[in-house]
This record gives sequence, C-alpha cells and structure tokens, in this order.
Amino acid sequence: ISPHGGSSSNVNGVPESHCQSPEGVNGNKCSGSSTILEKYKVGKVIGDGNFAVVKECVERSTGKEFALKIIDKAKCCGKEHLIENEVSILRRVKHPNIIMLIEEMDTPTELYLVMELVKGGDLFDAITSSTKYTERDGSAMVYNLASALKYLHGLNIVHRDIKPENLLVCEYPDGTKSLKLGDFGLATVVEGPLYTVCGTPTYVAPEIIAETGYGLKVDIWAAGVITYILLCGFPPFRSENNLQEDLFDQILVGKLEFPSPYWDNITDSAKELISLMLHVNAEARYTAAQILSHPWVSDDASQENNMQAEVTGKLKQHFNNTLPKQNTTSAGVSVIMNTALDKEGQIFCSKRCQDSGRAGMEKTSAIAAAADDSRVAGSKTPFPAASEPLRSPKLPASVSPEFAGDQPG
Repeated sequence: ISPHGGSSSNVNGVPESHCQSPEGVNGNKCSGSSTILEKYKVGKVIGDGNFAVVKECVERSTGKEFALKIIDKAKCCGKEHLIENEVSILRRVKHPNIIMLIEEMDTPTELYLVMELVKGGDLFDAITSSTKYTERDGSAMVYNLASALKYLHGLNIVHRDIKPENLLVCEYPDGTKSLKLGDFGLATVVEGPLYTVCGTPTYVAPEIIAETGYGLKVDIWAAGVITYILLCGFPPFRSENNLQEDLFDQILVGKLEFPSPYWDNITDSAKELISLMLHVNAEARYTAAQILSHPWVSDDASQENNMQAEVTGKLKQHFNNTLPKQNTTSAGVSVIMNTALDKEGQIFCSKRCQDSGRAGMEKTSAIAAAADDSRVAGSKTPFPAASEPLRSPKLPASVSPEFAGDQPG
C-alpha cells in the first residue's frame, strides 16, 4: 500500500481502484470507487481512531448494514507493511465466527475496507446485560471461539490477541446468538517459531513470556483464560499489586486453582477442560479440535444453573475500567476501528528480559526489529490495568501490544 502508487485517475480525475489480490476478497471482487458508492450508501462517522475512521455503510440492493473502514495512508507512512499484513490475512479468512472483510478499494491516499458490522456488544456485555447466564451459555461461547481457532490454525494463522473485547456477539433475527472474532492487528502466518513478546498480559501464554519460541497454541492458552473468566468472572492468574513481573511469574508456573466458593457449583468437566487448555507445556496443551470434541463443549456435560449475578459481580470488580463502556463507540465499531498500527506502541517486556537487565529498547526500534525478524525486548513500563491499554491501575489485564511482523527466529 504505497501512498503514491497503486491507483490511477480517469479522465474526470476520479481515482480508480487498484486491487491487491486479483481473485478478490473472500470470493468478492475488488471494487472501484464509483462502484462502492453505487453499491453502498455511505453515512456518518461511527468511529474515529488513530489511523482509521469507520462510517455507516448500507448495501443499496439489500438494505444490509456494513461498516466502511477508511485508513489514512498519510498516517501509515513507513509502516505500510503492517497494514498490508493485517489486510492480507483478512482477505484469506471466511468463517461464520470471524468478522469478515467484504470488499476493498485502494486509492492513492486512502484504503477503503467494507467490513461486517456486529452490533451485539462484546463477550462481557453479553453476560452483564443478560437476565440468565449458565454454564451451557459459556459452553456455547467456547464452542464458537474454538471453531474460529480451528479454522485459523488450519490456515497456520495465529491471532495473538484473543481476549473478550475482540469477541463480539452477533444476534440473528431468530433470536439465536453467536460469537465473532475480530481485530487481526497482531495476527500472522506461522512458518516457524515466533519470538515477539506481544498480546494482552492477562491472556498471554507462558512460552511467549519465556521467549523460547511459540506458535498456534498461544491462542488456546488465551481461550483457556477466557473460559475460566466466563465461569467465575475473574482471571486464573492475577497480580495483587499490579506488577507485570508478578503476573508473568504466575503464568510461567501455571499453578491453576479453582477457589471456593466461586467454583463450588461448576462441573468437574468444565474444570478439566480449562486445565487441558492451560497446560504450561504447549505440546501437551489441547488443540482447537480437541476442545470441540470435549464433553463440556460437545455433549451435555455443562449445566443450567444461573450464574449471571455472581459472574457479573466479579466481572465488574475485576474489569471495572471496561465495564460499563466509557465511550459511545460500540464494541463492534471499536474492534473494526483498530489497525495493526494501534498495537505498535504497546510491546511489553518479558520477565527474562527484566531479570537479565537488558536495556529496554526504544519502542520504535523494537517494532522495527521485530518486523525485521528479531527477538524483542520491550520497554520496562509498569504493568497497565485491565483491558485499558496503558491506563488505569486496577487489575493487570490488558496492554494490547504491537504488530504482526515477526518471522521464524
């Protein structure tokens, strides 16, 4: 995606699009600017991010709502490869549990992406806004997430930022719901061990922290952390004093507990599955296919006791800076609004890098190094709090780091 190349103007001076992939996107053709305006009615801005804006977008022929993401190339100068990596992955994925790129248009100054729009809020919203929430509901959510991961991992794509904020609830006309995974800003194709220390601390796998090389199984670990939270409202590994180092120590040891009274009424089957997803040894950790065939997910091993009040109470206590939402931008728009560039200033340092006293690299050089196939020692900033990147200090749960530029080390 070059700021100057990739498009030409016709005799009327209207930019004509240049398509990056001749076969089109997810079976859809890449469209010219006039075609997009003919096909869609573009409305008001519904999200305004650092590198992109999101506008209302309605398909004229069907009245179906989409989101039009407009990336400003001037703001991406020198980092075009990060956007291209993210979009190249979006072009490849088509699955009912993944937010889909419908079509794209490239002009000299902007990249236009027509995206699927999900209006039902995120995973936490689904629990806190419902009147009844049971193990069976949690099991269905895990089924959706594992289905998305089985598909991605089958393509050798690792997401690297699986967390509740990136799981959106899609509500269908018949009243049924399903989850859709979004935000592929950290996703990359696995061609060998990855070393970039990235993700969201509460959900980050031990092999990422250890810097021993990692792969697809980091997504399973994150899904295991989410499954744990779904059933009790707080994460399995937490630091009482907001220190990243303490949290990472806990993750590396991986001592899993199901404290009373919060877990007293949860089935043994659920606890067994979580233990298999949170295996410190990545090779012994479950695959997405194994999760889908586990009795708690595939059979009736989950139960119908209403846990809504208890889980909501704990969610609000432990993730208070994300509940309720602080702004008017919906969860679905926020996920679309993010780009790979929004991740890049948020590298965190692993314990090994802290212990060895290696100097924290400047963020920009760390990003460049990782993009150029290096191991990354991030900055030594104190651990930020729950899901509010680099802000309020409550529970260490989420700085949402960087980019998807690493290669086999």
